[in-house]
Amino acid sequence: MNFRQFAFNNVFRNKRTYAAYFLSSSFSVMIFFIYSVIASHPAMKDGISHMLPILAMGIAKWIVYVFSFFFILYSVGAFLKARQHEFGVLMIHGMSPRQLNRLIFLENMIIGFGAIVTGIGSGLLLAKVGFVIGGSAIGIELPYHISMSALVMTAGSFVVLFFVISFLTQFMVSKSKVQQLLQGTNKPKPEPKASLLLSLLAVLLLVASYVLSYMATAGTIGYLMLPVVLMTIIGSYFLFTQLSVFLVHLLKRNDRLFLYKTNMLTISDLAYRMKDNARMFFMVCIVSTVAFCAVGTLASFAVIEDELVQSHVYDLNYVSKQGNQMEQTHLTEIESLLKMKGIEYRKNDYEYLTVKPKEGRAQWTVFAESVYNKAAGDLRRPSVSVTDEQALLIPYLKDSVQFKLPFESETVHVANHSIKLTTTDKVEGPITNQGLIGDALIVSDEMYKKLSEHAKKGVIYGYKTIDWEQTVGVGAGIEQDYNNAIKANGSKSREITFEFSSLATSVAVQRQMFSIMMFSALLVGAVFFIASGSFLYFRLYTDLEQDKERYKAIGKIGLTDRELSKIATTQLLLLFFIPIIVAVVHSAFAFTALQSIINLSIVGQTVKVLAGFTIAQVIYFFVIRWRYMIHLREAVR
Repeated sequence: MNFRQFAFNNVFRNKRTYAAYFLSSSFSVMIFFIYSVIASHPAMKDGISHMLPILAMGIAKWIVYVFSFFFILYSVGAFLKARQHEFGVLMIHGMSPRQLNRLIFLENMIIGFGAIVTGIGSGLLLAKVGFVIGGSAIGIELPYHISMSALVMTAGSFVVLFFVISFLTQFMVSKSKVQQLLQGTNKPKPEPKASLLLSLLAVLLLVASYVLSYMATAGTIGYLMLPVVLMTIIGSYFLFTQLSVFLVHLLKRNDRLFLYKTNMLTISDLAYRMKDNARMFFMVCIVSTVAFCAVGTLASFAVIEDELVQSHVYDLNYVSKQGNQMEQTHLTEIESLLKMKGIEYRKNDYEYLTVKPKEGRAQWTVFAESVYNKAAGDLRRPSVSVTDEQALLIPYLKDSVQFKLPFESETVHVANHSIKLTTTDKVEGPITNQGLIGDALIVSDEMYKKLSEHAKKGVIYGYKTIDWEQTVGVGAGIEQDYNNAIKANGSKSREITFEFSSLATSVAVQRQMFSIMMFSALLVGAVFFIASGSFLYFRLYTDLEQDKERYKAIGKIGLTDRELSKIATTQLLLLFFIPIIVAVVHSAFAFTALQSIINLSIVGQTVKVLAGFTIAQVIYFFVIRWRYMIHLREAVR
């Protein structure tokens, strides 16, 4: 048997230990590969109207790759620690440090190549499922197509990844002495201690981050995000490394609780487990929080469609500016398509002025009082009365942050003759769809006539239909004309003489973007969640031999099978659910901050996401507990 065969046999002898590591690595390769083949599919370029979803998929793919690097590096470190005794025996039998480094390198490359082949093979088998699910989510048909560039990119990227990790892992063992290697994980552990100051700091940081998240508003969330994230990460680290151990010591002082039945065994061992697993708990907590927030945030964005529908005053909106020679052609296109589809509609039109302010501010859109009252009647809003130099503001957004009541009066100088208008109040909301005009003013009919001598006139046409979803495709020619005008005018896009807005088109584009980003987030979330489960698995099986010896010794003094099951289950529950519970709390406050920038409630979507991840964790817990208890019972018997 040569050295390579020895390394190969070593991997198979430790197949139970390496199983979760191998499967998780293979899963990361598979997800990366499926991302790549979907993103490089020819139909994606033709079926996607915006580049943002493609960019999101590319970012998600490389997030998986970067995360896989650190995940695999941590996993290898955990396995090498579990095998220290084995390495010590090999060195006693004459293996040199150089040979040990070579052995570790070869073992990791064998597992890495196996994971790459398995991941790409699984990706080839499941690519059709990915195309069906991804195509259905995106709303375009993706026939089976494997891009060679995706195959080469996946294989090449992960070969580099495993090579770098295999090289780095040589340094994780080489500095240890033979005596330390032989002791492995069985060397005596000092009693865990916790700092009261750092424990209080953990509480302070987490409470402060929660309070700031709860108090965040649309105007402050951008400033608070970074400090809140930093405080949460630091607070979580001290929570697991210091506060958890401190709380266990408090439990040990409660004699009534500590001396009750098997609680002495459970609580005494808990302090050591909390200290030993602190970093693992921290990583699982942060990774799970990221997964929850990524998926939950995008799931919450589903309510934005309702906001989009509410923000569109008309199902179809056409703005014709002065000098628009295509007005009649475009209106005829809209109305002929509506008639051809058999869609009943109501058409409204309002004249407006575009006035250039004296001080160089962005131009104002101005409506006459009578025209606005006509629009208000069509939209079932209260009419207004304006006199002299008074003006009322029509905000660009229905819930404009910039113009909240009580409204502060603003004096506006318009036109070349410096006509002064004082805005004294604002009305309910815009009378056109978002994106067509900015903030507008309502003036008296007399003032409107006076301003018309110094302004450009335009007309707004609004179409209300019985079923807006049936208007998909209406106005497609106008949108094409608009895109061509943008290309032709370049930087002078403001000179384009018409604007068009379709609710059905806006919703379709948003649905497609949301679906792609949600698809990406779900796959990334799955990788993160499986990785967090793998962290728990690694730690559990790293300590398995010690647990067997401990429970075997306790069994000799009369530990029953029921008591064994109770103690082990309690410890497993804490191991699996303490970091998940903390992650759920972190995520809940993150969603509270997110709610500040979304007008509609996201509670339903938030609960669904957190409940889904929690149910998956419960299922994973019962599977691992079943396997773990089998090993423990064998040791006790």
